[in-house]
Amino acid sequence: MQLPLRKRLSYKQARNTALLTLALGLILNTAQITYDLFNVEQQTDQLVRQVLSTARQPAAEAAYAFDQALAERVLTGLFEYRPLYHAVIYEDFGNQLAAKDRPETEGGLKWLAEILLPQEKTFAIQLVIERHHQNVGMLKVSVDRYLIALDFFRRSAIVLGVGLVWTVALALILVVVFYISLSKPFLRLTRGIAAVDARRPAELLLSVPPQHAGDELGLLASTTNDLLLEFDRALVERERVEARLREREAHLSGIMDNVADGIITLDEDLRVATMNRAAHQLFGYEPGQAAGQPFVSFIADNDWPRVSTELMASLRRQGGTYGGEQRSEVQGRRRDGTGFAIAFGVSQMRLGTRRTAICVIQDITQRKRAERAVRESEERLKQAVSATRSGVFDSDFVTGLTWWSPEFLEMLGYPGGASPWHDKPLEALLHPDDAAATLGTIERYLSGDTGDYLSMFRLRKSDGSWLWIEARGLAIRDERGRPSRFTGTMTDVTDRKRFEEQLLYVSTHDPLTGLANRTLLQDRLQHAVAHGARKGTSVAVLVMDLDRFKLVNDSLGSQVGDKLLRALGQRLVSCVRAADTVGRMGADEFMVIAEDLPEPQVAARIAEAILVGLTRPFAIDGQQLFITTSIGISLFPGDASDTDALLRDAATAMDNAKAAGGNSYQFFTPRMNEEAVARLSMEHALREALDLNQFTLHYQPKIDLVTLEPVGTEALIRWQHPEMGPVSPASFIPMAEENGLIVPIGEWVMRTALAQIRSWQEQGLQPLPVAVNVSVRQVSSGQFAERVRQLLQEYGVGPEFLELEITETAMMSNLAYIADTLAELRAQGISIAIDDFGTGYSSLSYLRRLPITTLKIDRSFVAEATSNTDTAAIAATIIAMGRQLGLTVVAEGIETQEQLDFLRRHQCDQLQGFFFSKPRPADDFCKTFLKPAEMRAAVS
Repeated sequence: MQLPLRKRLSYKQARNTALLTLALGLILNTAQITYDLFNVEQQTDQLVRQVLSTARQPAAEAAYAFDQALAERVLTGLFEYRPLYHAVIYEDFGNQLAAKDRPETEGGLKWLAEILLPQEKTFAIQLVIERHHQNVGMLKVSVDRYLIALDFFRRSAIVLGVGLVWTVALALILVVVFYISLSKPFLRLTRGIAAVDARRPAELLLSVPPQHAGDELGLLASTTNDLLLEFDRALVERERVEARLREREAHLSGIMDNVADGIITLDEDLRVATMNRAAHQLFGYEPGQAAGQPFVSFIADNDWPRVSTELMASLRRQGGTYGGEQRSEVQGRRRDGTGFAIAFGVSQMRLGTRRTAICVIQDITQRKRAERAVRESEERLKQAVSATRSGVFDSDFVTGLTWWSPEFLEMLGYPGGASPWHDKPLEALLHPDDAAATLGTIERYLSGDTGDYLSMFRLRKSDGSWLWIEARGLAIRDERGRPSRFTGTMTDVTDRKRFEEQLLYVSTHDPLTGLANRTLLQDRLQHAVAHGARKGTSVAVLVMDLDRFKLVNDSLGSQVGDKLLRALGQRLVSCVRAADTVGRMGADEFMVIAEDLPEPQVAARIAEAILVGLTRPFAIDGQQLFITTSIGISLFPGDASDTDALLRDAATAMDNAKAAGGNSYQFFTPRMNEEAVARLSMEHALREALDLNQFTLHYQPKIDLVTLEPVGTEALIRWQHPEMGPVSPASFIPMAEENGLIVPIGEWVMRTALAQIRSWQEQGLQPLPVAVNVSVRQVSSGQFAERVRQLLQEYGVGPEFLELEITETAMMSNLAYIADTLAELRAQGISIAIDDFGTGYSSLSYLRRLPITTLKIDRSFVAEATSNTDTAAIAATIIAMGRQLGLTVVAEGIETQEQLDFLRRHQCDQLQGFFFSKPRPADDFCKTFLKPAEMRAAVS
């Protein structure tokens, strides 16, 4: 006999030993390689940091002085270190001062290097000027991972190669050793066993080789010989037993054929051994056809697991020759595949050493059909009741007993109908609040006052909770019309009631804070006003708007803003009286309704309690947030008698509190309403002015200090209303800023100014640079720089003729939004001026780095410079600072010779004010200050 190599014991042992050795070698090699990789990373990190430390000081000096040449030399020196492939120096504002790159090393194993060193090897150090203790920028370098990994790959290849050679050599040696010591002796023994005759195993026994007589192989051969002798004796005995069994089976077969029930005998493999005549007829087989077939084909698939379990249990049962019969009802299967119901009984019988299962089978199809019809009828009734989630009750007024169906008791939480209330009347289960109305409805129906019975009430469950029930019933009356029985259904409608309550809550409460929403607040206010009118008490409406809440959303995100609103809603509830209603009107606007006030001053105390309660910070996501609110208060009946007017007046008072600086409260007064109406009228007129082209531009010249000649002009908007007359920009510009009209108005001003410059050029005049005031809303509206560029191209005006002025306060409060836009505008060649300088809080470092070309001193400093030494010192400092920064300094509001002399002494660059000229219409300004282009060129 020959065995394939893969099945030989020697090969298996050699293979397992080699695999174990290989696994151990791989573990050790992997540990060595991992340790080497860790050392490579540590050594590389240490070396790069040493290189960076040598370049820290010169790089810091380059960043501090914005010296690109020095920075590039520093980077060139760093690149002497071969693994570096990218380096950059940033100055303190994050702008790139110098950068150097070279291509990363390429190679076939680069993908492996990226797996072993998955993270980019990037190092960064802060650049600090020690003598000033000032952080001036950052040096950042990247290291080529592939160069680091190459040396590591060479060492790893040597380690893995040596381990592989050693493992292969060991496997070959083991195969030879195990083949000689194991495979050859066992193959000889196997050939001897194969030659044994299975019918007479004792005729040829195995021979034991002398060299293996005392070892395991000799012991195996002698044991096999003993087993062959035992097999020979057993075969002889088996032949005698089989002869006796055949005689007994013939006797039993004659008995079975005369029994009316089907009898089937099964062997230990659950195959049919014999079937009597009745069994053949039941299952549709001819005599002899079913022998040897598995019994599973006689039983329905879903019943076979239970039948097979009973059969195996019967065969394994210990005892005498006959075991007790186990009977069950299952579904049989005929030869043609049709099914029928059978009563199935099984018992055990032993014939010699063989166990046989005897199955007695009766056809019970007719009986099962009758039983099924009864069950289906009962099931339909039960399903009809269950489908409606209903229970049935029946009250017998003659006996005084009440019957509850099991479904109803299960609804109440009493499984299996075990309820102490099964014979008690309904009163024992009713909710106290529903008892009188429910019993009254039943009494009116039973007495005949109502034609139908329909009621909804609560019943107590077994755990003490309450179940909403909808009951319908019918009374059975005697010949006199008196009720003798009362029968009906009770349906669980708890989920429906809960949904209705949830729907009502959602429709009346704010989903974010859980407070009353606008709908519920208006309903509560109507009730409070009606109640106050009846009792003669006062009602206060407090409308609140959070101060600068938009900053929270813009800086920390809307999620933090929502958490703050939820926490604030809870804080408000704790600040007011228990009877007061707190709600959220929308966004960051809240409202409190305080009713039954003995005097109006109670409303003031409620507002003060709210303001004091909000002084404590809110802890949101680990941050301490402070928030204030502006509160407007209106009173019933003092201020208004209807809810809409009360809300309007409270909102008006709140707007005044916010305009006064916020974090305060104000009561409504008639003057506030007049101001609100006037403000609304002004806003409407402002919109009309834009649509009807009621605006004009006047121009005020900027005068050079030395030559006293005009060197520029400022475009100033004027509004001539057909009814109100001239309207001051101080009146309508803040309103336009607030309602967003400043954006279209600003666009109109820029278009008109550019059109005027173009007109002057077409008239052969040399135009002066025109300064146009722009709003932060315009600059931060998006694509502003691109829009200005398009307008310059549209009107054919060069950027040197346009200057944009933005107030200092607006610029510094929105610097993060407009800094990039200002830089883009300056890159186009457009001048940038800070207007009203000195009234804000700008930092000198920002002035040095922003693309500003002009400082305009606020007119308040010029007005007081000749009368107030402190103001004069501030004005002189601004002029000196502007000149030191290389900016053009313009003084506004010059009206006297003394002011001019002061500015001349301090060498202010340009002058503007009534002393030289008031703002004039374009035609008047043109005649006075503009010269032909040739003359202007000659003068220049």
